[in-house]
Amino acid sequence: MISITIELMAAVRNPFPSKKRKIKLINLNDGLSIRSLLIESGFLKKELGHLIPIVNGTRTSMNYELKDGDHLWITFPLGGGI
Repeated sequence: MISITIELMAAVRNPFPSKKRKIKLINLNDGLSIRSLLIESGFLKKELGHLIPIVNGTRTSMNYELKDGDHLWITFPLGGGI
């Protein structure tokens, strides 16, 4: 069993019942991917292609298997400029 912190950045839709944008999730199964966690948390599958997962400060894939103590940020790609 693992515990992680998940934080929603910018205007990422918040599916959590508590509506908090930063929560600690405990007693998760080992080997849980970010993709599975987000779907189980209430994100729609069609949303996942528009989200960027960052784990412990490093951009990663949705297939990353979460480890105990990981801090997961979910954000959108940003662009702009001239």
